[in-house]
Parts: sequence; structure tokens; C-alpha cells
Amino acid sequence: MNIRTDKSLFFLLLLTLIFYLGFLSRIILSPLLPGLERDSGFSLGQAGLAFFVMSCGYCLSSIGSSFFVARIGHKNAITLSTVGTGLALVLLSFAETLPVFYVSFFLLGVSSGFYLPSAIATISFLFAPDQWGRGFAVHELAPNLAFLTAPFFAAMLLPLLPWQQIVQLLAVFVFLGTVLFVVSGTDDVKNNSPPDLQLCRQLVFRSDFWLMTLLFSLGITGTVGIYSVLPALLVNVHSFDEQSANLLISMSRIPAIAAALAGGFMADRFGNRRVVCWTLFCTGGVTVLLGMHMEFVRFYVYMQALLGVSFFPAAFAILSRTCPLESRSITVSFTVPLAFVFGGGIIPAFITAMADRGWFEAGIVITGLLIVAGGLVSCIRFKVTGDRH
Repeated sequence: MNIRTDKSLFFLLLLTLIFYLGFLSRIILSPLLPGLERDSGFSLGQAGLAFFVMSCGYCLSSIGSSFFVARIGHKNAITLSTVGTGLALVLLSFAETLPVFYVSFFLLGVSSGFYLPSAIATISFLFAPDQWGRGFAVHELAPNLAFLTAPFFAAMLLPLLPWQQIVQLLAVFVFLGTVLFVVSGTDDVKNNSPPDLQLCRQLVFRSDFWLMTLLFSLGITGTVGIYSVLPALLVNVHSFDEQSANLLISMSRIPAIAAALAGGFMADRFGNRRVVCWTLFCTGGVTVLLGMHMEFVRFYVYMQALLGVSFFPAAFAILSRTCPLESRSITVSFTVPLAFVFGGGIIPAFITAMADRGWFEAGIVITGLLIVAGGLVSCIRFKVTGDRH
């Protein structure tokens, strides 16, 4: 089916907007965490456990989405994802007890997990294969912009509104994006072929799959995991006020956008596996310093963000090379959600639990040492394989 270029571009920008709002909804807890801890009566560890609950919901729906979407189509899956995200935000804004708080985050994770596979399929349908790279590049601006703007919006709005109203305001924009998507006239993309269960079973017994899941877990730890607790660290340990902490984190994400592109060029120049090893080593090292030294904390915040995002271009390239073509999509669908449970869920919950016991800095240092150890493991493994790329 031929679609005019201007119409395809409009749909791409609309999907990017929806992806941005959905990703913003998943990370908004991070810059709101100090205020939420103060106003709700939840401890930092209790609030931080929500990251783990959300990551479990995201993992379950991401893995199961291929089976579900085969029945309802991709447009309906995206609509369901955005409506669910908006409803979860509304529920979160009224959460006064921990069970309601956790349920809202679980639903937020479940809703978010349906989006990405369907968005990728829709973009592939809207554009010719020789335009896919540009299309996906535009779409992937969304999470980087969310990382940049979430703390900025929090810094600007928290002096004016309580955290509940900020969440409600975000829900309004999510619902508006849903309406715009539903009435846009986007053609549905059918997918009547659920994943091959035999390939899924084979994947579980591949050592390369578990190695890449480990490495992605540590890569996500160095980005989402640390980002999730960074505002609370700056406020509780380094004596920043909430606005200054969020503005610093927001500004640190501006050069990080360029660093993500630079990571791809470095991978082509020096080899994917070498870049993965060194980015894990350096990210872990700076994370350790972030938990140990007070004097250069602003510098460490910038460097941690720069190094963390440089991991992913090379890591995705390795992931593509380590699995056969017929199982590539399944491998990605399993690796990233499982890694997100650890790096985006267990790690923030662990650090905030340590913070409740007065060991916030120790939690950051231990996390940094884990990332460094991952760099060492990857170097040993890749040296054994002998493949530079």
C-alpha cells in the first residue's frame, strides 16, 4: 500500500510523541521521588520498590505482546497501551496507600510493554526499507528527550503544583495523544503470526542469550537504574534542593544525546565488543565515584550520563550478530525486558532500600562495582570468542 511521504511523516511524528509521553510516564517518578517521599509518608525504599513492580509488568507484557497483538492488530495495541498508561497515571495520582501505589505502577508497566513492538511494525509498514534507519532514528529521539525533560518539568512545576497534580497533567496529555492517534486515520497493520514457541525454547538454552541479557542488565543499570535514584541521591546525600538537582540532571542529558550517536561511531571504529567492555568499565567507575566523592559530583553526573548511553549502539549490534536471523526479533523481545527487570527494577529498589538504612552511598558504590565486574566478564568472554566485532 502506497502512503504519501507527508502522511507517513505525520504518523511517524505522532508515534514519536506517543512514545515520548509513554516513556515520560514511566520515568516521572524519579524526579518526583524526593517530594513524594516527603508528602506521602512512604519511605524511600517503599517508593523505590515501585520501579521493580513496574519493570515486572513491563517485562510480562513485552514478552506476551507478540501473542496478543496477533489477535487485535498493532493499531489497537498502541491505543490500548496509551489508554492504559493514562488510566494508570490517574490511579497513581490518587494513591494514598502502598497497595494502590504499587498496583498503579504495575499497570503502568503492563500498558507500556505493548507499545514498542507494535510501533516498530507500524513504522516498518509506513516507510520503504531504505527509509527505516531514518524513521527509527526519529522515533528513538523520544526516550532521550524524556530523560532530558522529565527532571526539567519537575524542577519547573514542583514549586507550583503538588506531585499528584503533575501526574494528572501528564495523564491529560497522554489521553490527548491517544485521541489524536485514534482519529488520525492510520491504517492498521495486521500480524497473524504469533512467535514460534520452538524458537523460544531454543533461546533459553543459548549461553549467548544469557550473556547478552547480563550485559544489557548492567547497561540499563548504568542509565535507567542510576537515573531513577539520582534526584534522591543529590537531595538526601549531596544537599541539593529539589529544583537544583532536577535541573542538573536535565542539563546532563543534553550532551548525552550526542554521546548516544558517538557510541555508534566508536563501535564502527574500534569494534562493538571493545566498546561494550570499556563503556561498562568506565560507567561503573564513574558510578563508584558518584557514591564516594562529594567535591566533583556535578562532573560525575555529566560523565555518568555520557558514558552510560554510549553502551547501547554497540550492544545492540552484538545482539544482532549473536542470534540467527529467524530468531532475532524473539531474542530482542526477551533480552531487553528481562534486562529491564534487573537494571530498571531490582537495582533502584536495592539502592533505595539501602538508603532507608542510611547506606545510600554504599548502594551506589556496590552498583558501580557490579557494572565494572560486568565489563570484566564481557572482556573475558569476548577474548575467548576472539571476535573483535
